[in-house]
Amino acid sequence: RGDCDTEVLLRAYIEYGVNCVDHLRGMFAFVVWDRRHQTLHVFRDRLGIKPFYICRYGESVILSSEIKSILAYSPKLGKFNQKTIFKYLARGWVDNSNATFYEDISAVEPASVVSFSNRGIQKKIYWQLNPTSQRRFEPDEFLNCFKETISLHLRSDVPLATTLSGGMDSSSITAVASQQRDSREKLHAFSVIPPQTLDESPWIDLTVKSTGIKHSYLDLEIPCMSTLFDEVLGIHDEPFQSSSCLYQYLLRRQVGELGIKVLLVGEGGDEVLGGYRRLFYPFLYSLRQDKRKIEFEKALHGGKDFLGKDTSTILRGVEKYEELIQSGQSGQENTTAYEILSDEYCNEHREIIEAPAYPSSANSIGNYFFAHLYQHLFSMDIPYVLRMEDRNSMAHGVESRVPFLDHQFVEHAFSYDYAAFMQGGSNKNMLRQAMHQVLHPEILHRKDKSPRPGSNTHVVYGDLRTRISGYLESASFRESSIWKDDCPELFNQDCMTQNSERAEMWFRLLSYCSLTQAS
Repeated sequence: RGDCDTEVLLRAYIEYGVNCVDHLRGMFAFVVWDRRHQTLHVFRDRLGIKPFYICRYGESVILSSEIKSILAYSPKLGKFNQKTIFKYLARGWVDNSNATFYEDISAVEPASVVSFSNRGIQKKIYWQLNPTSQRRFEPDEFLNCFKETISLHLRSDVPLATTLSGGMDSSSITAVASQQRDSREKLHAFSVIPPQTLDESPWIDLTVKSTGIKHSYLDLEIPCMSTLFDEVLGIHDEPFQSSSCLYQYLLRRQVGELGIKVLLVGEGGDEVLGGYRRLFYPFLYSLRQDKRKIEFEKALHGGKDFLGKDTSTILRGVEKYEELIQSGQSGQENTTAYEILSDEYCNEHREIIEAPAYPSSANSIGNYFFAHLYQHLFSMDIPYVLRMEDRNSMAHGVESRVPFLDHQFVEHAFSYDYAAFMQGGSNKNMLRQAMHQVLHPEILHRKDKSPRPGSNTHVVYGDLRTRISGYLESASFRESSIWKDDCPELFNQDCMTQNSERAEMWFRLLSYCSLTQAS
């Protein structure tokens, strides 16, 4: 009856009770106080797109979309979670569980309803991704589903835009959105080419020319990097993984300053549709396990361009992958953390060091390839990506929408035979086939995979070198049992050699020191 969309949630609860979430599509995190039944219900969307935190404080329950407001309620709640910190420092894992960097604060699990009453606490998981039919892939059907998803995400009565890189994900969103707007000029897309990163402007310009959209390159004015780092860390309340988070924050700030209130972004495309190189080995392994010889051979030979390796090297990679999952080894690729963290500190958390980075079994999912996609979606990747996206956009009053993580689109993608995901050795093969009449061929046939904008090496050994050196030389650092004694010398050496692998670890060290000393 009113003008506020929140009214729909209340009416849905009155009609359906806690099952109202079954009728919702999109991103949400909300609370309903049921006065009649004296029960408080907490709801979070299926993929965890919107944040929600919970804290038990004595007999009270504190709920918030941000950690900082919980800490403001009581400083006693600021005790750090040592296991979470070690996972971050040693493995680079963040948001891979409901635990946060604070011992008494946890995230509400995605796709859950948590109910509080005099009878106690009850939790219900209302959605799970369960691939069942394994249907034959149909490009037109896939494209229609994607178009319907984009159409829903374009609903807005405020200025809307897209981000546009030279990759398939953002290009697909922008191209389909441009077809669905009343006037192409109404759709605005923004791009950025940060320093020390791949220049993707040739592919960006192809999409702009073929769609006729309004487009702007944003020149990110980077203030003092140290000040920017503290600003972003304060927004997030927890450490982040890399300098790409800083550039994403700046882009969202400029977009917000230009009056854009809704932004469609391509996050989730790689995780839902199989875009990463590291997924290719479990894909080949699954085909071989299922004795799908013809598809295995086609993917093996087609994967040479994707991986930039010959077939014998790829086969050795498949063998190595099999050894990893059968032996239960950690599979940790970048082990430079152990050159910086003390042996004593590592021994205290041996179980985290030895925890496998790969799924230990296919379980009920059916194959290791889908098991990896699950892991990316629900623990190792997307939860952090969504936290980064939400904080960086909402800090500037921008609502960031992620069409690839619409739950009905995800269900549709996972209803197909897994062999279609990287068929013929092409990553995101289903999107490539579906978009062949929509995207420019040069974008459609790109085999290289561009990293997120930003360079840890550039930021660590350049912009923030003095700040990191200050931490390493401080008395509190030298007295800590966390670090090895030769860290200052090792850092100076890396500054001269521009060690890219350890730059990732120095970035985590900076994040940790900044967070703990600020507290």
